[in-house]
Amino acid sequence: MDSSVYASGRRGLRNGLLAFALLAVSPIAAVSASVSFCFNDWPPYTLMNDQGADGITVQIVKRAAEMLGLEARFHVHSWDECLQKVKDGEYDVILDAAKRDAYLQGPTSFNSYTDTFWVRNDSMVNRYDELAGGKVALVKGYKYADSLMSHIDDLGLEVVRGDDDPSNIRDLVDGKLDAVVADLASTFVYTNENKLQVHPILPPFSVDLLYASFNRERVTLQQAFDRAFAQLIDQGYVDEVYKDSIGTTYSSFIKY
Repeated sequence: MDSSVYASGRRGLRNGLLAFALLAVSPIAAVSASVSFCFNDWPPYTLMNDQGADGITVQIVKRAAEMLGLEARFHVHSWDECLQKVKDGEYDVILDAAKRDAYLQGPTSFNSYTDTFWVRNDSMVNRYDELAGGKVALVKGYKYADSLMSHIDDLGLEVVRGDDDPSNIRDLVDGKLDAVVADLASTFVYTNENKLQVHPILPPFSVDLLYASFNRERVTLQQAFDRAFAQLIDQGYVDEVYKDSIGTTYSSFIKY
């Protein structure tokens, strides 16, 4: 037998056994044949293109759903709308969210939001403490680390809440703000694609782990997906997706 065929067969058997084991301990397929995910546009993690939902998080979630024998359905809305629709039970899950008591999250995370200060290229600011007294933008509905909020308060910064990171960055470029707190990877992609004259103050101030956050009634579903996510991390699939998308593995990126 050809070695590649043998290896492929073994991988297929392993994945099949894994899916069977997950379904055996969590009979979610008998409850629902699909699961609905809500996200806002946040490349390279979540986005909609001509082929549908895509991005790092979407690819990982799709693979987990396949392992569980479920169809993954994706819906894009503003962040506040996603929070409300999942809380109300219209959708099952909101993607890439910080932990909140109003939702169910497992221990497994495969994404993070790096709280990074961004300034214009013509700014003389090189350190966090040099931002004292200015205006800084955060995103409406986002939950930020207590340490970051305390630091912003200590600097006497006026907080402006924008709809999302890209709109905040555009306001920064237009001179309406002195700084923006935005994720390092996604904002780097956005500013490069649009040739915006801004740069991050490194290293990031802090890193917040993000989770697939489920409606509180979806207990069985949440537990099954968390096990699947953990398996995908252990198998190296999450690292592969990150490597293909941003040129570095998740294992390396999370150490930043």
